[in-house]
Amino acid sequence: MRSALRKEDLSFVDRAPMVIVAETVVEATPERIWPALAEASAWRQWFAGMRSAHYTSEAPHGVGSTRSVNVGGFKVDEEVIAFDVDRRFAFVLREANVALFNAMVEEVTLEAVGTRTRVVYRQAVEPKPWLRPFLPILRAQLQRGLRRGLADLGPYVLGHSQGMS
Repeated sequence: MRSALRKEDLSFVDRAPMVIVAETVVEATPERIWPALAEASAWRQWFAGMRSAHYTSEAPHGVGSTRSVNVGGFKVDEEVIAFDVDRRFAFVLREANVALFNAMVEEVTLEAVGTRTRVVYRQAVEPKPWLRPFLPILRAQLQRGLRRGLADLGPYVLGHSQGMS
């Protein structure tokens, strides 16, 4: 049975009870990194544990588009809430196959630093009350998942954008 999550906006990243943050620096410009975020199927190539990812809404994609993803067996339906080309990609989880969270918003920002880019991934969550005794474990697992997820972004971008400006 699918579990509905509460729809939140981007401000949830600043007010959620738990925010997990991971970051990396990629030896590429935001313009070279953006396609890895904007194209749902690309996530399978660089985000560790991503088994599937695809848009469930028609192109062109942007705010309001929907995606379906499977990360390590956690299957969710998402709605894009920020699609700022070369700067920010964010989504809210709408439904999941496991009832772990009341609400969840994820945001990836790109900040140019010379010819490199600082990539910051924020995962804002409100866990279900029954998870309270396990919050330290949950936090550690989410943190590890984000770090692992970002680890291959740089190599993916560099391998798929050679020869591009």
